[in-house]
Amino acid sequence: MEIGSCAAQVVGADLEAKMAALKSIGFDFIEPAWREDDKPLLGEALGNELRKQGERTGCPVRSAILSTFTGTGARRDEAARAGDLHVLLRACETLAAAGGDVLLLPNRAAANGPDYDAGYTAFLREAGDRAATFGVKLGIEHIPASKYRNSAAAVFELAEMVDHPHVGVYFDIANGLYIDEDPLEAARKVAPRVVQYHVKDYARGGRSFEAMPLRQVKEVMDAAGFRGRVATEIGPTEASPDAQTNAHLEAALTVLRQNGF
Repeated sequence: MEIGSCAAQVVGADLEAKMAALKSIGFDFIEPAWREDDKPLLGEALGNELRKQGERTGCPVRSAILSTFTGTGARRDEAARAGDLHVLLRACETLAAAGGDVLLLPNRAAANGPDYDAGYTAFLREAGDRAATFGVKLGIEHIPASKYRNSAAAVFELAEMVDHPHVGVYFDIANGLYIDEDPLEAARKVAPRVVQYHVKDYARGGRSFEAMPLRQVKEVMDAAGFRGRVATEIGPTEASPDAQTNAHLEAALTVLRQNGF
């Protein structure tokens, strides 16, 4: 199994430096997040540059986070909806050119409504069709603070309604704990549609990375036929930004290896 890390949790001067740092530790890939400021840059040219950086460092981009997805599926205005779809497809184009194939869509909606299921389902079906042309799978991640489908089980139900081979779940081992969703039970529920998953600690609950059910979740995924990748989402432990190192990632990789990853 390939193991990567979210780029935001890696200490480095820029993305290429972070790639090099991850490679030196023993990680297999990096997962950047694309935000509002990145939207004008998305496209094949950026993807080609990311591919080159991955080749130079030996740590490629295999997945990415489209942070601007927030609330996209609920758009009623056709022009806005078309704009959202355009950005998503440019993200897919970027990712494919970089050599990746899983795009995380954070389901972080600020509101809810009786028509949201229909809106999200229609949007994700169309997005799945387009993403398929780039060989990219879309993974919906459950976000505890979302007003719409904030649990792993609820996001799984959305993926079931969409019922598209290029739309699945991006599972997070700790997110559900913020709303009292057991990670192991959630893993059993969503495993058939998981395209990739995050592993991390549960900081608010005082649950360390080592105390998370890492081996058990992996066993659930393996039993469901999952053959994809996993990415850490763990930040530096040093309090001062100037003193931060990547020791947290070295420790995390050791723990993952001890748990069969």
